Amino acid sequence: MKRRTFLKGLAIFGVPFVFRAVAAPRPVRIGVDVCPYCFMTVIDGRFVAQVVVETGKYYNYDAIECLADHVNGYAAYGPTVRVKPKEWYVSDYKRSTGRNAVLIPADEAVIVYHKRIRTPMGGGLAAFRTREEAEAFVKERRLKGARFLTWKELLEEGKEHPWVPPV
Repeated sequence: MKRRTFLKGLAIFGVPFVFRAVAAPRPVRIGVDVCPYCFMTVIDGRFVAQVVVETGKYYNYDAIECLADHVNGYAAYGPTVRVKPKEWYVSDYKRSTGRNAVLIPADEAVIVYHKRIRTPMGGGLAAFRTREEAEAFVKERRLKGARFLTWKELLEEGKEHPWVPPV
């Protein structure tokens, strides 16, 4: 009888928590993961983006612009996986390296846009944890005319034009 009571309790209280996705970035495998938008291998941890869907499944993008364009409904090179984001992350340029991505919530990031920022897809987007770090990056690289965007502003502007340059 105790076993049956335990199983009922597990079904009522324990199982729903087992299948619920935890709000945290998932691991990125540089050189292994493939972007679901452009189908390129994720090659540089400084520009990685990630989306987590309701089921907990996640997709790693090789560039911030790929995630933004994918969410906005653009198709890069044919049919892609349709995503409905629950969480999204971008790589913190300052703390990441080519071989290791340190992800931060996209909603909290300051995104720098400048055409001279060399990203895997050529969109010119890099993300930072703070405005001060973003400004230091721009000043250090002498990026005149660089723009600072929030994630929401990036997506809104992306509805007018794709961030990934045409081939």
